[in-house]
Amino acid sequence: MNTTKTTMETLNDTTAQRIILQHGNRVLVATYRYLSGKDNGWQAETYRMVEAPIPGWGKDARSASQCALEQVAASEEYFADNGSAIAWAMNN
Repeated sequence: MNTTKTTMETLNDTTAQRIILQHGNRVLVATYRYLSGKDNGWQAETYRMVEAPIPGWGKDARSASQCALEQVAASEEYFADNGSAIAWAMNN
């Protein structure tokens, strides 16, 4: 069982080819996937924040990039560019 929570920080650590944008309480993600040659492309994902940032300094503070995320949607299609993938994420 994986007990690591998904955050913008953990998403950023998993691949070099990823765009992560916070849009209100949603996080929009475009990830380049290397598949079987012609199927390579950008996959879109939408997450919602399930924790709120806690302002301030010290051990109790939590930035937006450290808040837990829950995946809401992921595209089944792959896009030719990251802008198209982010547009899909904004609409889903």
